[in-house]
Amino acid sequence: MDRRGFLGGLAAGAVGWVAGIPGKTGLTAQAYANPVPFNPAAQAATSRALFTVDAARTALEAATTYPQSVASGDPNPNGAVIWTRVAPRALVKSGADTVAWQVATTPDFDGNSVILEGTATVLAKLDHTVSLPLQNAVMAPFTHYYYRFVINGVASNPGRFRTLPRPGDDVAELKIGYAVCQDYSNGFYNAYGFLAQEDVDVVVFLGDYIYEYLNDGVGGPANGPVRVVPPYPLGGQYPQGLADYRHLWQTYRSDPQIQAAHEQFAFIMLWDDHEFFNDCHQDYHEDTNPSGESALTPQPALRSAATQAWTEYSLAAVPYNPHVGFEKQIVVYRNFNFGQLMQLVVTDERLYRDGPPCGDVEIGERYETPGCPAQFDVSRTMLGTGQKTWFLDQVTSSTRTWKIWANEVMLAQYKFGPPLSPKPVFFDLDQWDGYPDERAEILATIQAAQVDNFVALSGDAHLFMAAYLKTDYDDLHARPVGMELMVGAISSGNYLDAGIDHPAPSSTPMAARKLAALGLPQDSLEPYILAANPHMVFWNGSTWGYGILTITPERLVSVFKTPSTVKTPTSTLSTLATFTVPSGKVKLIPS
Repeated sequence: MDRRGFLGGLAAGAVGWVAGIPGKTGLTAQAYANPVPFNPAAQAATSRALFTVDAARTALEAATTYPQSVASGDPNPNGAVIWTRVAPRALVKSGADTVAWQVATTPDFDGNSVILEGTATVLAKLDHTVSLPLQNAVMAPFTHYYYRFVINGVASNPGRFRTLPRPGDDVAELKIGYAVCQDYSNGFYNAYGFLAQEDVDVVVFLGDYIYEYLNDGVGGPANGPVRVVPPYPLGGQYPQGLADYRHLWQTYRSDPQIQAAHEQFAFIMLWDDHEFFNDCHQDYHEDTNPSGESALTPQPALRSAATQAWTEYSLAAVPYNPHVGFEKQIVVYRNFNFGQLMQLVVTDERLYRDGPPCGDVEIGERYETPGCPAQFDVSRTMLGTGQKTWFLDQVTSSTRTWKIWANEVMLAQYKFGPPLSPKPVFFDLDQWDGYPDERAEILATIQAAQVDNFVALSGDAHLFMAAYLKTDYDDLHARPVGMELMVGAISSGNYLDAGIDHPAPSSTPMAARKLAALGLPQDSLEPYILAANPHMVFWNGSTWGYGILTITPERLVSVFKTPSTVKTPTSTLSTLATFTVPSGKVKLIPS
């Protein structure tokens, strides 16, 4: 990872030692701005008791001491961010606020395998989370390592991450998992249970980790929520402050199947709207405003609260400064190089975007709309000037074989009606259809620079899709610039959930509700959608799941995988579709 640091306060009181490999301490290229400092190993002697594990107590108390287990994120060639949360009651019981941590080459953490260890202070002001950007030359590139935390003799479950290859390394193969959208109340995280069993190097999460809606899912008792999120601490139906956002993160990450995935792989995470509020832009949100406020009411304090909770739980090595305005507190966009094989560019499509073009007070102004002149205003932006310049520079100057864009919302045009209809109905102007001039500018710049092997990974719409990216969607013969691969939701409401025999959950896309209202069968919509969007080659909105990318110098293969259900805690897994992209060609080949 480059040019992004991590707020030192999130690792306050942390210190580490190199264990058993003298002479190899130090930092290498692509360093975090504020990594955990490493001191001479002799200083660890006075802290040895902190690393002692009581096996019997661990078996009894690990789950209650670390209720969100462990996780890791934002790997680089010599490290990763490791994370846990210690339950406040465990701190009271132990009478201490210091947690020990270890990194080892094997999951048993025997004396010979531990290569790094240290301590950190658990702070209530960070919701008792501990997020440590570890980087040291004893961790080799593209190698698996194991980590754990220990407090009062109780060890956490072990976690695992894989470091990145060095930027100049030739890499024969990468495997990337990607996922998005996980409304807790609408289903179980069965997809994560299966993802945890996959053989991937890292997981890219595309946003909507939490949902601000409480218990609007369907498919459970009496067709109500499948699972219940406990009431907000501040007493409302929607978040009112930091305590409420933390409550959501704590609840979502307490799920055993999501914990299993986090324990196995480092996550590269970005946010979308629901980490704050639906269809948000800057410090505005369009829906569910309290009395006296509207979509036109700025809410900087609430935006800042959402941002702080994200920094505490997101696993991202990004800077955070709570002492400035919301728009300057954090920079989420960042870049990862996987040797010479792949570059992953992560963007932020919420903090800098303009609002909806046709109005943001009434839902009909954003969804199922023929559009408006303001939609095509050349000054409208989703990325913001600074981020757009940075993004285009990253992509057009890249020497990597594959250029992958982690892109929150659908990039391709998405409408309903006959192809090339003079009055198309756009499903959702919160997506890139609300910013068509900037979309065309970005794709035209990439095309003019002759960038090959450009693929966007997208989420948000709760459907699986494979499509071609074009500068002009009104020209059937326009040469495509690249491909878009969209992954379905982990558990959020989809087109099947929008059936007319029950209320749709709040997390269901408005496009799904529109088609349900038309009486179209939700499990066989693909021909209708493909006819209206000829740049799409695959569409499925009736299931859930995740994607697996296998990337080599010769090809990129994307496999869409889906559990049989998310409405019960057990399911089976099947492959929904597979697409191959040959290197050097803008071509989606189904298999």
